[in-house]
Amino acid sequence: MHIKEIELANFKSYTKAHFDFSPRLNIIHGKNGVGKTNLLDAIYVLAMTKSNYTFTDSQLIKDGSDFYRLAGIVSKPEGDVSVVMKLAKGKKKIIERDQSVVPRPIEHIGLIPVVMITPDDLNLVNGSNIERRKLADATLSQIDPDYLRYLVQYNRILKQRNFLLKQGAEKRKIDLDLLLSYDRSMDEPAASIYQGRKRFFERMEVAVRHYYQILSDGRESVILKYISQLTGETMSSISLLNRDRDLASGRTNHGVHRDIVNCLIDQKDARIFGSQGQKKSLVFALKLAQLDYMHSNLEDMPILLLDDIFDRLDQDRVKHLLSIILSDTFGQIFITDTQLSRIQSILEDYPIPSTQIEIS
Repeated sequence: MHIKEIELANFKSYTKAHFDFSPRLNIIHGKNGVGKTNLLDAIYVLAMTKSNYTFTDSQLIKDGSDFYRLAGIVSKPEGDVSVVMKLAKGKKKIIERDQSVVPRPIEHIGLIPVVMITPDDLNLVNGSNIERRKLADATLSQIDPDYLRYLVQYNRILKQRNFLLKQGAEKRKIDLDLLLSYDRSMDEPAASIYQGRKRFFERMEVAVRHYYQILSDGRESVILKYISQLTGETMSSISLLNRDRDLASGRTNHGVHRDIVNCLIDQKDARIFGSQGQKKSLVFALKLAQLDYMHSNLEDMPILLLDDIFDRLDQDRVKHLLSIILSDTFGQIFITDTQLSRIQSILEDYPIPSTQIEIS
């Protein structure tokens, strides 16, 4: 599977543009601020229906315009698929597949499996547990429609429950029957999310260790530790135990939205004790393991997007990374950089078909 071409209209910095891609390696080069990252984000939006960077869809519309439109052709084993994503200001986003409207984003996610690596991904190690939960959710949502459905359902009920708790704290009175109804409604989605994440991190740990050993020349060992309040419990049983605390604080203080994922290097918390080099290697190991996990659960090899990484890696790590991703087992790859000559010199030992795209 690969993206053959994409057309952008009024998307971020682009007024109108069209690009054809290689099924293997695509090198996108140009000066800073010319739109390299925006092109990768367009591919990500076409796959995930939302940006990897911005919070709202309206921020994707080019300044001075009132809509954006993305159109791509995806080559699948069963044939080409056309995908259109468009949004007009004040209107609902429209997704089309082969000229037919896709009713909901959750019915589109997974058609184009994608993994993106950016400099901001250091937050996977340095950031809070939210970032590591997002890694699991972004992966499982692309391979398991039921997981995505349960995640949407859980977040919707959680929002309603928190609204009820906030009102109760303000008015010093709450509808306990309604609260109990929310708790019971969260049992099934919470249990499914917990089981999905548990399996995910158990399998991820093996792959992360493998890739980290390659990237770090086998100098340290890595452990991923997943901790959830749902272990041996149901959402409603935990809710009952935490009811007084929830009523006092006006929010839900328990559940899978509070799951913890610790990354350890040689038994020590990587966030606190890891060097910058160790953290970078761990981030790449996590992302490559994510891609492996998706590939093992899908017929298609996910597309890999690498945004501006060569500036932030030493030559040894660059060589180790390329030796992995440019092997025959990987699929379509997109790399951005400011210097074409640097990429060409790095890729001299990897004679694979590629397309060079200059953004100016």
